[in-house]
Amino acid sequence: MMNAWNQDENGNRIHATAIIGENVELGRNNIIYPYAVIGLPGFIRDADNATGRIIIGDGNKIGAHTSIMIGQEGITKIGDNNLLMNYVNIGHDCEIGNDNEIGAGTVVAGWAKIGDRNMIKIRCTVRNRKVIGSDNIIGMCSNVTKDFNMDGWLIYGTPAKQIKLKH
Repeated sequence: MMNAWNQDENGNRIHATAIIGENVELGRNNIIYPYAVIGLPGFIRDADNATGRIIIGDGNKIGAHTSIMIGQEGITKIGDNNLLMNYVNIGHDCEIGNDNEIGAGTVVAGWAKIGDRNMIKIRCTVRNRKVIGSDNIIGMCSNVTKDFNMDGWLIYGTPAKQIKLKH
């Protein structure tokens, strides 16, 4: 039986079924699971040519069937030590910080920004151009339709609202 995993010179383990575009820069020690697609153009109205880039840091786990899109010109950036579970979609020109957990089936639309150490539970939606701070929990199936550029909150519901986490 043929080994379905490949390892590059930077210690990245990439499943043979994953698709990685030409405009993608991978850091070190990432794991990219089956059927992940990284580097296809995001869908931008009236934009025919996508020349953007994706920069992925170190130590990330990118789940099966996850998509990370490039933009027309900008950079889609994934920091270090993130866990993107299966079926996550990261839109074009997004910025994801470090140490985030993004649950299965979550959609992060174009130009959204997510800070560090957030726990985004399964099947959440983050609207395009919205900002989430750091150290937050986004409850299961929540729809983030406004900015939550603050730290240490429980964000939940449709549309999402917040309550302060006790520390």
